[in-house]
Amino acid sequence: MKKINIIVLDPSPIIQIGFKTLFKNSSKFELIECFNTIYDFKEFIKSNNVDIIITELKLSDGDAYDILKSIRLIKKEIPVLIFTSKPQSLHAIGILKSGAVGYLSKNSKKRQIKETLEKIALKNFNFIETNSFTRLKNNFNEDYNKIKMDSLSKREIQVLKLFIKGKKNVQISNKLNINQKTVNTYQGRIMKKLGVDSKVELFMMGKSYLIQPY
Repeated sequence: MKKINIIVLDPSPIIQIGFKTLFKNSSKFELIECFNTIYDFKEFIKSNNVDIIITELKLSDGDAYDILKSIRLIKKEIPVLIFTSKPQSLHAIGILKSGAVGYLSKNSKKRQIKETLEKIALKNFNFIETNSFTRLKNNFNEDYNKIKMDSLSKREIQVLKLFIKGKKNVQISNKLNINQKTVNTYQGRIMKKLGVDSKVELFMMGKSYLIQPY
């Protein structure tokens, strides 16, 4: 049985040693290299077969976005697993949205790490995606939208709730004692923060997360 080739990107020697210990004498996994920088990683993947990449969110010369970009540039499909102490951060969730297959907290048990890597490998080798793996990605989408909604100011929430209730801009203006131009400005800011391109998307997303109108 072919072993799953793994590389680790993490500036911490303790984390690197931990993975070396974890995969030592493993019949399923082969830790072929550890890196402190993205520069060295880029050179390595050009000429080596890698099945899974495990990486911290940030390294000294870049972050996980740069790793995903590097993989796309060399036209390889290598799953990237985020291994971080801050898995619920907006940065972590944003990277998942950009193409990472999932994340694990650095507090994860050894068994959980191995089970997650096995699931990723199965997905990589064109096996059926497991329900738990699907839920992982769906949960991230949910968390990502909640974090974006939480970034709105109190006034932006008020404007959005009135918009969801079907109020026109002139009505929102009168209700909040602001002029219509300011209402338009708020709506533009809200759409930018929530990452939506139309008022239909704004309505659907707002209605999903703001149950009670203002």
